[in-house]
Amino acid sequence: MSEEIDALKGCQVFDLVELPHGRKAIKGRWVFDIKSNGRKRARYVAKGFSQIEGIDFKALFSPVVRYESVRFVFALAAIYGWYMTAVDVKTAFLYGKLDEEIYMEQPEGFYHKGQEQKVYRLRRAIYGLKQAARAWWQELEQSVKKMGFVRLNADSGIFIFRSDLGVVILIAYVDDIIFFGKKSLADEKKAEFMLKWECRDLGTPTEFLSMRIKIDGDKISLDQSVYLEKVLERFGMTNAKAARTPMVEGYYPSKHTGPNNLTLMRKYQSVIGSLLYLMLGT
Repeated sequence: MSEEIDALKGCQVFDLVELPHGRKAIKGRWVFDIKSNGRKRARYVAKGFSQIEGIDFKALFSPVVRYESVRFVFALAAIYGWYMTAVDVKTAFLYGKLDEEIYMEQPEGFYHKGQEQKVYRLRRAIYGLKQAARAWWQELEQSVKKMGFVRLNADSGIFIFRSDLGVVILIAYVDDIIFFGKKSLADEKKAEFMLKWECRDLGTPTEFLSMRIKIDGDKISLDQSVYLEKVLERFGMTNAKAARTPMVEGYYPSKHTGPNNLTLMRKYQSVIGSLLYLMLGT
């Protein structure tokens, strides 16, 4: 938690001010998570649902790289023997600049002594804000363009750098970045990228968008076996047997006429969403 507060201060996310008359401060909460590598993380996020459209936010759309494009770039890497290296931008959303005037309550447990009644005037985006992803993407796009990259017209999540020394392809999904190309040039552009933001250097990527990446010589394989195991565990199906069809043969359900069970509805929607994610990925 202290690490998160230090990150907020380091990125100059807020100013401590008196709440102006007639304005309402957005509430926040602590969110705790354990990442796939076992690293524990605490994040202070905004309760974005309390934001008011037209006052606290305007545009929300933020592009992400398409799965088809990701698979295509990996296929090119296998064909041409490209080197690949990845980084993860730490607290990426905190780098996004805000155009709106937004106020937020101080984090529970970290009130400024003697100034408990004051609030944060947000200068940069914070996780949970409706426009946070868009603000970060605009910052990312502007910065990589200054590095000489050009955004691909067919996919806003892919950027290409060309020079006499070769080509580097950058694919970005929020804060997950992979560079492809000649080793010396790709490492050079990665180092330049890491001067702009605090990043974790992941080296050769082993996972991207829940896809496991396996490199064997000139072959690259992608699979979602780890993600699938998590889905099965989540829905209590780790011991389920394989079936030829997704539904019992000859079963014709009758129309439901009773009251809706919201719990079952949400579970069903979650199952379908997880299957769609698998279908789109690999």
